[in-house]
Amino acid sequence: MKINEMSICARRNTERPVIPLADFSEKERSAALYADLSLSFNKFWLIKANGSGSAVLDQYCDVLMKFLLVASSHNMIDRFLITQEEIKQMQEKWQSKSFNSLYLIINQQLYNAYFKHQTSALLHAWRMVLKLGVRDLGYSAAEIEKRYFEIFQ
Repeated sequence: MKINEMSICARRNTERPVIPLADFSEKERSAALYADLSLSFNKFWLIKANGSGSAVLDQYCDVLMKFLLVASSHNMIDRFLITQEEIKQMQEKWQSKSFNSLYLIINQQLYNAYFKHQTSALLHAWRMVLKLGVRDLGYSAAEIEKRYFEIFQ
């Protein structure tokens, strides 16, 4: 996947945070990025439960964009890069047995990343979300990439 190009598109995004900023401190901006990511991820599951394939993919792309904004704020886009071989390995892994557990684990990782400053937890959540897309939802990396650029470029 073209993660570098996707992150550039994410940084060009001019959406305001869903929850207004209390001030312009670095801590508050970081909290807004994590809150937006969490809200986008929650919205994804709501759409997945009730929506069509295109709406699900659109919201999945929004989740990826929010992840890339958080990664960019931590200057760790280089750790988010993924090879075709890694995508292939994700596609060959087992399907998630419980979306409920997956949802909770990813949220736990996001909370650990924010509250405990564990960048490894953010990276783990990112990989879990990528696997969700390419294995559990059955999208190809090319499909995800194409739709992402249609939305955010």
